[in-house]
Amino acid sequence: MNKANGAAFSDDSIRAELARVLQSSIFAQSDRLGRFLRFAVEHAISGTEEGLKEYVIGTEVYDRKPPYHPSQDSIVRTEARRLRTKLKEYYESEGKENPIFIYFRPGSYIPVFRSKAFAPGQETAAGSSGDEVFVEGAGVSVAVIPFLDASEQPLSAKYARGVTDELVHELMQCEGCRVVSTSSIAQLVSQVADIPALARKLGVQIVFEGSVRAEGNRIRVTSRIVSADGFQLWSQRLDAEADTSNIFTVQEQFASALVNRVRPQQSIVRTAEASVSPAMWTIYPTLLKAEALLDEGNESSVQPALARFREIAQAAPGYARPHCGIAQCYCWLAIHGGSQPADLVPHARSAAERAVELDPEMSQALASMGSALALDWDWKGAEPAFRRAMELDFQANSARQYALLLTVLGRFDEAWPFLQRAQHVDPFSYLQKVACAKFLYVSRRHPEALAHFSEQLRFGPLPVEVQLYQALIHAQLAQFDDARRTVQLILRNAGAQSSLRAWAAEILAQCGDDPAALVDEFKLLSPGAHLSQYRRALLSIALGDSEGAHFYLSAAFADKEAELPWLAVDPRFDPIRQSPQFRGIVGKVGSRVAS
Repeated sequence: MNKANGAAFSDDSIRAELARVLQSSIFAQSDRLGRFLRFAVEHAISGTEEGLKEYVIGTEVYDRKPPYHPSQDSIVRTEARRLRTKLKEYYESEGKENPIFIYFRPGSYIPVFRSKAFAPGQETAAGSSGDEVFVEGAGVSVAVIPFLDASEQPLSAKYARGVTDELVHELMQCEGCRVVSTSSIAQLVSQVADIPALARKLGVQIVFEGSVRAEGNRIRVTSRIVSADGFQLWSQRLDAEADTSNIFTVQEQFASALVNRVRPQQSIVRTAEASVSPAMWTIYPTLLKAEALLDEGNESSVQPALARFREIAQAAPGYARPHCGIAQCYCWLAIHGGSQPADLVPHARSAAERAVELDPEMSQALASMGSALALDWDWKGAEPAFRRAMELDFQANSARQYALLLTVLGRFDEAWPFLQRAQHVDPFSYLQKVACAKFLYVSRRHPEALAHFSEQLRFGPLPVEVQLYQALIHAQLAQFDDARRTVQLILRNAGAQSSLRAWAAEILAQCGDDPAALVDEFKLLSPGAHLSQYRRALLSIALGDSEGAHFYLSAAFADKEAELPWLAVDPRFDPIRQSPQFRGIVGKVGSRVAS
């Protein structure tokens, strides 16, 4: 017995409806779609909906043989779109009086059965399941209200106009967004007193609004997304230096950063095959908050981000984006020096696999898979995942993650263009700033790095991790006073994070200071310290203990720590790079990766 909206249907009644559909003139000449529909309905009746996956349908219905990769062969997705169209056509014509309606929600291969009173066109989609956050439609409709000049100065007025124009342009280029013309908005915005009324008149789902303020040579852009019913879904504040010699570029980067953070990612929305239901707006603010917390890139923000992503994944199990977030949180935790990082990688991989399973054509899902595979030392699988992500849709997050993979492989000339492009899209991102700093340090571009750090201040403050790379470079260039000042500032704000304290102790040792008091006070090398074996090895090198460093690296290899492959390119290992023990570990890591 199948139940839906309070109505119960017997298996026989569903099979009778299936027979009517297949015998209709619309389906009689389409054997493959009939096979697809029968396969899906029989699975639903038998209670084995979990078998309705793209790979299973491809092999069982469309006779695809191994090696069959749904991400490269779109036969099932193409046929699912045809099936939804044919069912809609059938129920709008000869089947409109049938007692049962069979249909598929966008992005799902599980059939839904409704009585005539609850026909697909009358669905409210107000539930919380992942299958109900997407509905029939053609992307997301957006309006941009001209940004307010809050300072009433020539500079802020210029930026208010420029950012508005650039935001409209960026949204127009964004797949899955339908943007109302600015002329339509200009005529209405002075007449309509509130956003819900404006949204109704324009026929849009969300509205961008914001303000620009100027203080000296600094510009602050505050942007908000408001739903059609007037609820604020998201707010973002970005600060930059007003470069009067390059004002168009700065305006463009404000707009591209804003769009990059909220753009549609689900492939069925990006390709205008579906839209979002009202249920999406109940979870979207939490999702964007989680992504903002993850971008802050510290343990006190990543942990609550992970909790929020899990909450969304539970509320909307068919929605791929929160699973990407879960994977990225675990990846971040695995490579930031905590204890037992190898235990986190399987969680990252599992979440990434789920995201790809839900949406094989979602760039961020494939990039998350690439990152998880790289941390699992499966680089032969990681790189194709990243390349496929880049082919599907350029995203700053995906490009940054791919650049880091290329960096750890020592392919610096290939990595830098991806970082540069991601930098142009969103120079305000903390994770982007960290990735650039790590690349410039590891590739030993020290003078260029210091120049880059000063330029980064144009786009807001530097994250703590960037400051640590800055201090490392100062120490490498024998600018010890600058390194010490940075370290002391960081130590005052490090809290209880052992990885930051260990990093600071390394730098002080490189400056010729004795960090023994810091190491002893916080027990950084004690068995119970919340510190990876890799980070212990780095600290041991700084303290002049080569034997201890080799011991910790051997332990890191035994534990298959996610950070360990960086030892091949990290300059901090230079003091022991030529030792037989170190070269042996590098060789073993390389052979494990190759296999």
